[in-house]
Amino acid sequence: MARGQALFGFVRFWSRRWTGAGLGADGQRGRDVMVVEAVHTLAGQRQPTSVNDVARELGLDQSGASRMVTGAEQRGLVVRRVPGRVGAASAVSTTAAGEELLRQAHAWQDDVLGRLTAGWPDEDVETLIVLMERLVRAQNAIDSV
Repeated sequence: MARGQALFGFVRFWSRRWTGAGLGADGQRGRDVMVVEAVHTLAGQRQPTSVNDVARELGLDQSGASRMVTGAEQRGLVVRRVPGRVGAASAVSTTAAGEELLRQAHAWQDDVLGRLTAGWPDEDVETLIVLMERLVRAQNAIDSV
């Protein structure tokens, strides 16, 4: 397999499994985790976080992100605050329930990685993580140009 095909095969394989279906998670919970993770990450970068910011973070259009944020809001995982001035975007932030969901999701993610790499030398697991992080940084650099 060519190098580019290996990358995109990897991406296609995992993108179809992002919800964790078959690994102890349901689709809605996976979408909620994506929203809460995006809001949590963006909150550390700047304030306030808008639905458009969430859309960019998730690689979705605004209407898709808005539906996902609304669903997460209905389930008490995020809260949307109305802006104080006309024309300003509402601010989205996580709730305590959202932070707990994120804690549980991270524990589940660690467990899945542990099961997938069971029997691997620790150095190989660390190398995998470093290389995945490097790919993300490279794409973020391309996106910011």
